[in-house]
Amino acid sequence: MTSIRVLAALLLAVAPAACTAVSTYPPTAGTTKMTPSVSPGPELMAGAIKEAHRVTKGSTPIVFNLPSGLSSGTWDRVARQLPSGARAMRGSDENVYSVQQLRLSGGTAEVDVIYPERGVYQLMTVKFEGGAAIPWRVQWAYRWVIPASMPVANDPMIAVELADAERAAAAAANAEQATTEQPASDAAMAEGSSAEPTSTP
Repeated sequence: MTSIRVLAALLLAVAPAACTAVSTYPPTAGTTKMTPSVSPGPELMAGAIKEAHRVTKGSTPIVFNLPSGLSSGTWDRVARQLPSGARAMRGSDENVYSVQQLRLSGGTAEVDVIYPERGVYQLMTVKFEGGAAIPWRVQWAYRWVIPASMPVANDPMIAVELADAERAAAAAANAEQATTEQPASDAAMAEGSSAEPTSTP
């Protein structure tokens, strides 16, 4: 009877975990869409980037990239949890640590990160355990022998900066055009005022 009670207790303990829904970002078929802008999204992404940088013995400041579609606020929250000197990827950057996907299921989470390795990119999965009252901690990091494509910069501030640069260029061009046209206008007015009036018979 004691063994049956122990087995029943174990089944009850395992059942909630087995029934926990998996949420992902970017979303995949058959899973719930995760909201990475709220906890634990930012800390999981930052933690995975730091762990990938540590495991690969990165010797330069972290250059990071996140999945597309995230707000600038989410990027800021991730950046604040990274070491000093870390910055978001720009188009020409190399040696980038790029988060590809987050998977959350109850008190466990996995984050896929693409990392640089001798001139090529590889895939790493970092597993965490934690929860609302327990800090999320790395349990292991597995380096897959799977080549990956070079990441594409997804920082939404790139589009903002490009738009600002285009507006500044347009304003400068308009100002230059106005500066060029004004002397010509002044010269035309001066020429008109100095012309001798014609007499009428």
